[in-house]
Amino acid sequence: MSSTQLAHVDGPPLERAGQMIWIGDLPALGAVRCPDQAAIIFADQSRQLSYAELDRACDGFVALLRARNIRSGDRVAYLGKNSELYFPVLLGAVRAGVVVVPLNWRLTPVELAYQLQDSQSCLLIHDRELTDAAVQSRELCNRALPLLPTDARTGGDSLISALSKPAERTVAPRDRSQVLLQLYTSGTTGKPKGVLVSHYALSIMRHAELISPDFAHLRAGSVILSAMPNFHVGGMSWVLMGLVRFGTVVLTADAAPSSLLALLRRFDAEHTFAVPTVIRAIVDELHSRGESPPALAGIFYGAMPMSESLLREALQLFNCAFVQFFGMTEIAGSATFLAPQDHDPARPQLLRTVGKPYPGTSLEIRGPDRRVLPRNTHGEIWIKSPSLMLGYNQLPDQTAQAIVDGWYASGDGGFVDDEGYLNLTDRIKDMIISGGENIYPAEVEEALRRHPSVLDAAVVAVPDARWGEMVAAAVELRPGKQVSPAELQSFARNQIAGYKCPKRVIFMEVLPRTVSGKVQRAEVRRHMREEVSGK
Repeated sequence: MSSTQLAHVDGPPLERAGQMIWIGDLPALGAVRCPDQAAIIFADQSRQLSYAELDRACDGFVALLRARNIRSGDRVAYLGKNSELYFPVLLGAVRAGVVVVPLNWRLTPVELAYQLQDSQSCLLIHDRELTDAAVQSRELCNRALPLLPTDARTGGDSLISALSKPAERTVAPRDRSQVLLQLYTSGTTGKPKGVLVSHYALSIMRHAELISPDFAHLRAGSVILSAMPNFHVGGMSWVLMGLVRFGTVVLTADAAPSSLLALLRRFDAEHTFAVPTVIRAIVDELHSRGESPPALAGIFYGAMPMSESLLREALQLFNCAFVQFFGMTEIAGSATFLAPQDHDPARPQLLRTVGKPYPGTSLEIRGPDRRVLPRNTHGEIWIKSPSLMLGYNQLPDQTAQAIVDGWYASGDGGFVDDEGYLNLTDRIKDMIISGGENIYPAEVEEALRRHPSVLDAAVVAVPDARWGEMVAAAVELRPGKQVSPAELQSFARNQIAGYKCPKRVIFMEVLPRTVSGKVQRAEVRRHMREEVSGK
């Protein structure tokens, strides 16, 4: 292909979209097709819901909402760790026309209070162990906000008791633009924004996966393991990928590698989804035990790049299908995926990409003037998807900046190669300009990760009087390994141009990450600047 070809790539067509399964219909359909089959097994507490029980629990949740006079369009917040209880709330909310606001249980009460206030939630469901955080965040809201524990030690009202009560069925009219979720972005800059995700958006993404031959190994009735947080769009979508195939989802809140390996073997799970840091930990656990890996049909990964060296090691060790996702909350999940056949060690250039667009999705690489750039040219990734968010809650100006003529300006940087694969570079704002040269942290990080002592690295800019900005790296070492900053700098210099190499290297016991596994560059940048200034 000519290098002057524009960086516009269309995914395959979304065939038979009219026949898609709406997410809200899953419990009722499952109750007819396979009523006694386990839909969700919560391994941590040996609880489970069959498809018939999940269907009845959704009715119980709708009855709870009606009894509390919570109506269509109202917000209900959920503060809890992974458990089977979240999904009757999510799927029951569709029947009631209510919006679910999943909250990150790792946040402080101040952060939780902001999201509760911004969403104007009228009920906060919370795990009993998170009662203190729920109470404190409610007090900071300075308004009446009913609390409902998921379970109650001494009886009384609880989510579990409500879900178990018989209830008549009521279903809100289906609407393409019905808001189902208000998901808060991580807020790396400024306040978090509430992303409004429709019932249709969540449903069409699962349909796109069902019709794609690249997901055929995730067959009907599969057993899948999920340890990704339910409040994150990736973890939530992964559970729904299992339910839409009327399979069994084994759910856990324990992401320790030993626990995950035990669950994979105990339930004969065929698929799992993990971030690369968890895959690294599982690979290391297997090596330390001298054990063979569990037999899997597929490993799905995403949320952050996986180093080429780890990917090669995992491909050889597990000898199963691998699928990579790239996406964001604003499009209810994934924009592109790297298919199993593209995980080919003989074609290393593909292992460094995030694949091609989902069915029905298009992407372009645009410059600052919003014009589409040629292929192999770095710019901002723009995405057009049927799962695009309805907007940011009560932020019309920011919504208008993010969505232009149906296209979403992602803020992520990348380029499309001659074969149409998307290559990530960095967030546009994370690009480093040193001495007039553009430096992309992802390239430097990948060079550092190739060192056998390095588990992960985060590269940021710090001010420099001579060059404007200086490349600095925070490095997390593998357990029991040691290396000096000078050795790492020399190692990097043999792989990338000298001007790209980090001028400063510091070591952190653990790099700060979001719950989805993404390194928090703002926190790394703050820590690095304190180190440089000697504070």
